[in-house]
Amino acid sequence: MKIEQPIKSGEKYYAFDSHKLIYHMERVYAHFREGQRIYPLHIDIGATKKCNIKCVYCYGVFQKMTGDIIPAQVLVQLFRDAPTLGIKALTLTGDGEPTLNPAVYEAVNVGKKGGLDIGFATNGVALTSDKIRVLLNSCTWLRFNLSAVDQDTYKTIHGVNLWSKVQDNIWTTVKLKKEIKSNCTIGLQMVLIPEALPQVIPEALFAISTGVDYFVIKQFSDPGCEEMSRFKLDWYDNPEVMETLKLAESMSNEYTQIVPKWDMIHSKGVRKYDHCYDCPLLFQISGSGKCYPCGYLFNNDRFCYGDLHKQSLKEILDSEHYWSIIKFMRESFNVNKDCSGCCRHDFTNKFIYDYLHPPEHLSFI
Repeated sequence: MKIEQPIKSGEKYYAFDSHKLIYHMERVYAHFREGQRIYPLHIDIGATKKCNIKCVYCYGVFQKMTGDIIPAQVLVQLFRDAPTLGIKALTLTGDGEPTLNPAVYEAVNVGKKGGLDIGFATNGVALTSDKIRVLLNSCTWLRFNLSAVDQDTYKTIHGVNLWSKVQDNIWTTVKLKKEIKSNCTIGLQMVLIPEALPQVIPEALFAISTGVDYFVIKQFSDPGCEEMSRFKLDWYDNPEVMETLKLAESMSNEYTQIVPKWDMIHSKGVRKYDHCYDCPLLFQISGSGKCYPCGYLFNNDRFCYGDLHKQSLKEILDSEHYWSIIKFMRESFNVNKDCSGCCRHDFTNKFIYDYLHPPEHLSFI
């Protein structure tokens, strides 16, 4: 539910520390005021549980990279079914590199024809000109996950010596966007860890030189596992971090926005609410084909909604089992005790919490 498209006429504005529920209040009202069962607005999907690089901060380590891949028939059917259920957007991201599933290109084409807004997050390694064309023609936004822009640091952070190839593919994407007159928004995303801090300004300069639409700098999301224990969220309070991010932000121009995710960087995973309210609005699918409330709960059978290998999307969403988990997440699951890190659901949860418990100065139409 992130806004990754310009929303102000005549200028570029990216509200990464935000959500789009204000445009879908009829569905929010139907569920949270009238108690109706609704279908989600948005689906995040990992098309596979394997990757071709080895990022030191990879959340997929916690999610277990088993090498699973969603079969073409299942993946394409998901993109065909989603818009018929009133689902507005689908993003290929999650616990694997989506370009390693060859069916993603047919799937995004089918989804585009069905009216879906499609987002696509990739490390860029496996792209070719032909594949880039498909994505530019079918996707609302295309984002390269990139935390270094020189060969040595890229290898240190991403675990492979492929910076030249990724750099070429980013330049090719921008070039092809102009050639085919695509409206797809192109961006770069850095996960900010200590090793990446010296790369913030060079990557901002790279973003500006290529002419991508934005460069977003996000927090590391700590799942609380031993492999990720060396990354501490309180590191973001370092004055050097704040000064570097402010300098990068000031480099924005009319073509390329540099956007630190200030809200998430400052929050360090602290939440004002206790439960996960927004699960009926945001549906997440692992690269195994199993469905869950969020990526933190991938592989936890207690919270598995269903399996796309065995059930259709509609069958899962209509099931009593699905709604029993939704109820548990809203009433019993304690986000301040039972999960960890800076959450994908945080902005929508805060909005819904305020909607259900409005302060005196805040009113909702």
